Amino acid sequence: MTTGEWTSGWGWAILAAVTGSTVSAAQVLMHIVPPDPGYAGALFGLHLYTWALITFLAAAVAAAAALFLTPSSEPLDAGLTSPALRRAGVVTLAVLVVFAASNLLACFLLQGFHWQMPGDPTGYRFFTDLGL
Repeated sequence: MTTGEWTSGWGWAILAAVTGSTVSAAQVLMHIVPPDPGYAGALFGLHLYTWALITFLAAAVAAAAALFLTPSSEPLDAGLTSPALRRAGVVTLAVLVVFAASNLLACFLLQGFHWQMPGDPTGYRFFTDLGL
């Protein structure tokens, strides 16, 4: 792996983290009005979209730190020679794809074939529209 590939990967990580934090921040702003109790339950006093915002921002900071530290931590060829690291990368990507696909399916079932999802859905509109 070259230094260019290494830094390009961290650049993509920052771009993904900024995109995710933008979506999470939009969700936080939708529920920031005081009488609004928020969407779904809270974990340690914060809703899932707030935790997502915190996590995405932390990931962006971590990726930026990795970019700043690139000169002192040149990438090694461990990924090329270690089958365990290669499998770990494949498993991580597979988990990411499964999470993304399941989230997309859940959103589709909540929204159905309508243009907008209700503000606080209480059921799956897809099944309601089918009469189930």
